[in-house]
Amino acid sequence: MIEIDGSRGEGGGQILRTSIALSAVSSLPVHIKNIRANRPKPGLAPSHVTSIEAVAKIADAEVDDLYPGSKEIVFRPGQLVGGEYEFDVGTAGSISLVLQSCLIPAMLARSRVVMTIKGGTDVRWSPPIDYMRLVHVPTLRAFGPSLDLEVVERGFYPEGGGEVVAEVSPAGGLAAIQLGSQGKLLRIDGVVYARNLPEHVVMRTKHAALKSMLECREVRIESDLGKGRSTGAGIVLSAVCENTVLGASALGEKGIRAEALGESCAHDLLETVSSHATVDEHMLDQMIPYMALAKGRSKVLAEELTSHARTNMEVVEAFLGKRFETAEAKGLIEISTI
Repeated sequence: MIEIDGSRGEGGGQILRTSIALSAVSSLPVHIKNIRANRPKPGLAPSHVTSIEAVAKIADAEVDDLYPGSKEIVFRPGQLVGGEYEFDVGTAGSISLVLQSCLIPAMLARSRVVMTIKGGTDVRWSPPIDYMRLVHVPTLRAFGPSLDLEVVERGFYPEGGGEVVAEVSPAGGLAAIQLGSQGKLLRIDGVVYARNLPEHVVMRTKHAALKSMLECREVRIESDLGKGRSTGAGIVLSAVCENTVLGASALGEKGIRAEALGESCAHDLLETVSSHATVDEHMLDQMIPYMALAKGRSKVLAEELTSHARTNMEVVEAFLGKRFETAEAKGLIEISTI
């Protein structure tokens, strides 16, 4: 049994999600202690419980001590099975974080996996669902499997009410990726969204982002305005390059002007593009397990090696042995599998 100390590194939920996913695909049982020990409210939150329950269904696993507040669990995986599943985080718990847990075992399952997940699509401390759609999913497709993501309804804090359908068709294994350069910037895609807010919120956010990217030849930003169970707004942008996709996002908050939202998101994206990195900081830590599981040597370039990425490397190495090396490359960090 693999032993994981949840207080190591950044000490958050990422250790938990990666450990459960790797346990499922490696068939190695895992004991995780000190779960989220470095957080104000240690132990499992409802969204973590749902993530573990979801992976357990896909992996036909048994789990001990799985309940909100639990500070340690034991996860015993069975066989990865395909099928159709429905998971409900409740309130506004992050759908994106549940997806992060499930996509690794789903991509290595024996047959197609379809997941309907309910909860929050756009909430603090987690990737907006459109970042998953525009950046995360296209990046993972490079490893081989077919992935599709549909946003049925948005959900914001605190009411939630969001719904997403994800479909994964495994390719029988993961292929290595070589992201040594961005290649030519082809276009910038994006979406500005709002629920239960005036139209001018979306238009002001969109126009501010477009104004900040006047030098970019092709920019396509959609507007998504509507009514819903919960209220909120945000923007997600992606830079589609020849070899990679980079992203940035900003979530609306009280006191933050719509113009500032659009400008900050555009600035963050252009800054990442100008750095010549081939993965943005949010995608970097998510790619680590896939790189380790892929057949062959994978390589990416990042602006920096974040604490989340370091923690994910440690968890991967606990399950699979030493798998990574890092080196400086023209002001960037090259991360590659060995």
